[in-house]
Amino acid sequence: MRITNQMMINSSMANIQVNKKQVNTLDTQLSTQKKINKPSEDPIIAIRALRLRASLNEVTQYLKKNIPDAQQWLSTTQGALTQGESVINKLYEYCNQGSSDSYASEQRNTIAESLKALKKTFYDEGNVDYAGRYVFTGYKTDTTLTYQSDALAAEADYTITQKFGRDDISSKTVYTNAYSNADILNLNVSYDADGNAVMPNVESVYRLRLGYSDVKNTGYSLSYNNTDISFAADGTATVTTYQLDANGNKQLDADGNPITTTTTVNPDANGQYSITDSTGTALTFTNTTDKNYIPGDNEIAFNATTGEVLMGENVYKQVYTSDSFSFTYQKDNFIKDDLNPTMYYDCVDNKTGIVYDKVREDVEYNINYAQKIKINTEANEAFDINLGRDIDDLVTSVQNVLDLESQISQVESMMKQSQYSDETSQKKLNSMLSGLNKQKTLAEDEMTKAFESGISQMQGYKQTISLANADVGNRLTRLELTQGRLTEQFTNVTESKSANEDIDLEDVVVSYTSAQLVYNASLQAASKVVQQTLLDFLG
Repeated sequence: MRITNQMMINSSMANIQVNKKQVNTLDTQLSTQKKINKPSEDPIIAIRALRLRASLNEVTQYLKKNIPDAQQWLSTTQGALTQGESVINKLYEYCNQGSSDSYASEQRNTIAESLKALKKTFYDEGNVDYAGRYVFTGYKTDTTLTYQSDALAAEADYTITQKFGRDDISSKTVYTNAYSNADILNLNVSYDADGNAVMPNVESVYRLRLGYSDVKNTGYSLSYNNTDISFAADGTATVTTYQLDANGNKQLDADGNPITTTTTVNPDANGQYSITDSTGTALTFTNTTDKNYIPGDNEIAFNATTGEVLMGENVYKQVYTSDSFSFTYQKDNFIKDDLNPTMYYDCVDNKTGIVYDKVREDVEYNINYAQKIKINTEANEAFDINLGRDIDDLVTSVQNVLDLESQISQVESMMKQSQYSDETSQKKLNSMLSGLNKQKTLAEDEMTKAFESGISQMQGYKQTISLANADVGNRLTRLELTQGRLTEQFTNVTESKSANEDIDLEDVVVSYTSAQLVYNASLQAASKVVQQTLLDFLG
């Protein structure tokens, strides 16, 4: 085969180009520290790099962002729960002290004020936030647990529905034949048939306590013994009864709806409603403001001022047996530091019409592949609304004793005044003084019992918040374990990504040096091939 100069030149140039390309490839690898710069250079490395980078991004999101954020949220929650438990411990100490009843009037007043302050402190812990998000209010992270000002509280207007069971039934002590301030001023003394002054006494009444006191005494409704009763603003009551079968179950029509009968009931002269429920049992309903009201056996009484539904003996037995009672009421006079009802009950905003159903509102974070963790604790899981109501009862029991001491002082002062110096007035005042002293003894006894009950109540609330705190601690431990696994996974994925994408610097440097030598050698060889041309031989 004949070899021409042009063939040699072309061959040399091709070799130079190959060597130069190799030098360029290795030079690029040294500059970028990567094996490839385009997917076409090695599709397998490119595909594996995409997968490893995606995995690394996910692990980084979990490890560097989600888990630290969740830990901070849970740590904030844990701190608030710990402080709340500390407040309950102080309340427990006060209950222990109060149960001894060894205090003077000034000390009792101090206890009452201290209880109020601790109540506020307890619920203030439910207002803690992390990064501007309130941690105890479920999905409503922009809303505080309590109203922070009277202006904000004044805007609230809700219809609240509370559902009760047998465990919600409690008893309260009421006074019979108690003397009021008006009785003292008017010297009103009751006498029995023998002419003896009727002395005050106490009785126990069953009750269901609402979440709030001072609620509206109109526009409320209740469900009791398969009977729905609603009371309109005009004073009429609408009673819906259900047709029941032999087993007491609601009968349905052809469309599957309960068969009902609706009647309208007007109050009698005493303001009482006579109602027949679905079982045919006669029932009396009363709206009262008397804090010492005693209902009849088949009577339900609602005291909007104290926020209580009082039950007679037979009503109590039926509610206890059925384990079911529902009461819906309205409240539009919230004040600063009152609890937001949407955090505890089914509510309807009377201004906007928005319906709030009280369901679990779990705020969850993704902390690993297909792994979530709940980071929030809701207010009703730790900051029981009933604690505040129990404290109110304790304060009331203390205040009752203080009020009676004041009444006794008033009567003793009146006995020294000339306008009451006549025999009849002195007799009445002496009868009152005896009655008030007995009532004070009864009130002190009830106060002691209230604080004794408070001991077990506070133990129960402490257990509730301790369990919530322990649950948060368990979730923090779970986060730490997951964080450890992700840290190891982050290291492994990072190493795999580097092994897949990054060059071995030593090998590339050696290869680059070798390629550079080969390239230079090819240039030198080519220079000798093209050194002489045909013109060199003409002459």
